[in-house]
Amino acid sequence: MRTFAAEILSYLPSESFFVLAASADVFVVADEVQFSTNGNANRTCIKTAAGMHRLTIPVLSKGRGGQKLNEVKIDTTRAWQQHWRTIEFNYHNAPYFGELADGLEALYQRSYQKLADASWEFLQFIWKALRWENLPQRTSALGITNSGEQRLTELAKRLQAKVYVAHEKYRAVIRPERMSGVQLQFVNWDLPPYHQQFGDFVSGLNMLDLLFNEGTAFARARLQRLAGTVRTQIIKNMPSGLKTANGSKAL
Repeated sequence: MRTFAAEILSYLPSESFFVLAASADVFVVADEVQFSTNGNANRTCIKTAAGMHRLTIPVLSKGRGGQKLNEVKIDTTRAWQQHWRTIEFNYHNAPYFGELADGLEALYQRSYQKLADASWEFLQFIWKALRWENLPQRTSALGITNSGEQRLTELAKRLQAKVYVAHEKYRAVIRPERMSGVQLQFVNWDLPPYHQQFGDFVSGLNMLDLLFNEGTAFARARLQRLAGTVRTQIIKNMPSGLKTANGSKAL
């Protein structure tokens, strides 16, 4: 049974974003949903000696309520690309920082007009650093016209998938009775600690923290293990009439 999952396109997403991506047969990033100024699409978290620290891409939002994510423009009058200096200062002693530093610095030297374009470039960078095949599709390229649960139904048809995989945190907001022809599977996972700088383990940081501290090979293997536990949940919870072999996704 072909599975698919989706997450909002965001600036340097956390490890959980990539766990979900590795768990489904098809993964898409939503880039034409409504942008929320209170959301995390333009925010990411790193770790410093003082603890978790948030980095934000400033955007133009005043008087632009209801704009879609792929319409949001960056406030280019504010020097957000100095995020690179903050990252470099806090991670330059991490064991694997040097393997990614040059490529990442080059991204921060580029000029971006729209938030979604910047986020997409950083996502591609991490995807390629992980040596994963097949970049995710962006929903703006799929021509989705519906909203709410019908949006998921339309996505499933476009992707030729029958099972939508979503994190448990979305159980309260997704109404499966409004989905037609799609089996909904809620999943969850625990992120075990890994080596970090600056004391005790902190979860919820962006994916660069894992890559800088533990390296690409470790990150690939870790994501594969976590994705395996998610796929096991999917198979276990699938109605017996729908169960089929769910092979490991090529990463």
